[in-house]
Amino acid sequence: MQIFQGMNIALRALHENKLRTFLTLLGNIVGTMSVIAVVSLIGGIDDYVKEKVAGEGSNVFTIERFNFFEAITDLDAFLEAIARNPRIKLSDVEYMRERIPSASYVAAAASSDAQVSYRDEWVDRISIRGRSEEYPMIEDAPLFLGRHISRLEDQKSVSVAVLGWEVYTRLFPRGDPLGTRIKIGRKHFTVTGVVEDLGTVLGESKNRFVYIPVNTFLKTYGARTSIEIKVKAADITLLDQAVDEATMAMRIRHGLRPMEDDDFAIVTSENLISLWEKISTSIFNALIFIVSIALVVGGVVLMNVMLVSVTERTKEVGLRKALGARKANIIWQFIVESVTLSLIGGIIGILTGFSIAAIISIVSPLPYVVAPWSIAAGLIVTFIIGIVFGTYPASKAANLDPVVALHSE
Repeated sequence: MQIFQGMNIALRALHENKLRTFLTLLGNIVGTMSVIAVVSLIGGIDDYVKEKVAGEGSNVFTIERFNFFEAITDLDAFLEAIARNPRIKLSDVEYMRERIPSASYVAAAASSDAQVSYRDEWVDRISIRGRSEEYPMIEDAPLFLGRHISRLEDQKSVSVAVLGWEVYTRLFPRGDPLGTRIKIGRKHFTVTGVVEDLGTVLGESKNRFVYIPVNTFLKTYGARTSIEIKVKAADITLLDQAVDEATMAMRIRHGLRPMEDDDFAIVTSENLISLWEKISTSIFNALIFIVSIALVVGGVVLMNVMLVSVTERTKEVGLRKALGARKANIIWQFIVESVTLSLIGGIIGILTGFSIAAIISIVSPLPYVVAPWSIAAGLIVTFIIGIVFGTYPASKAANLDPVVALHSE
């Protein structure tokens, strides 16, 4: 009964002092809102990364000269790898094909950017992807028109190309591209196929590319270009085994001794997920520190408002004590009021946070999720704030002398 009585008094105070109520709840609202909004967006992006980015080819890994992600996580190691690691050559691909029994496909890959044009139409900054003939089995490249690059075309360094959807729609809005001659940079290529629309990732198009034979790529962009080796394990359960086999084969290929570090990098979908988790954890930890300040300020404001409430209701407290109310009853009443005010701020903050996350998701490519644990955390934190910062005003009210309180003005 005392709980409902305290809640009723708190709600009545909210109605009677709207401006003071808003200022009281502002700290809790801002703090809780920030946590909910960021947690919702980070959670949405986290799921998106796992499902859309890392999920594509989860049994595929890449052998590279160095790991570009190290530029974010360990810049010194990245710069050292650039200087130390030898380039990966086409002969390494042939060597690896015979030494990874757990792999179903081993392919060569290289990339660069260039302008692609046809007559008076052109598109800039298109990813030119040099690939060996296995790429359709490893990458997401379903055909819309035509055919993929053949082994003979790669071996003979034929100038053929398979277009991404955006390149196709920009250069051939109304025509059939098959058999036509386009220009990649200054060199002519014959179009043999078009890949279906692959959509977007976080608002960025996945269709801005052109596939060409890897041998043609090396002749065009330089034979000393370091390539990548893409490996597809025969099954997801064999991924770790395939990575181990590839690591051992590359170490033997490069003549590394047992105690020497790898002079190459192997990148899997787990590396992408791990990198994102580090970034999101850093963002969340920084947010917690900032939000903690807002919540502490909100708690201090709540305590001051409760002290004002004690002053305004001094006679009421004195009358209750004169009629036999114990200290515990007075403390309980004010604690309930404080918790009620704090929880109302938390609830408004939760609703506002989800609303902001939803609005951001609508106007941008960032997805969001409703995380039940974040709701529970928001309510628990605001509940604790109500108790912690309501204890001193409640104690002050409980220690009032009833005689002095009844004579106060």
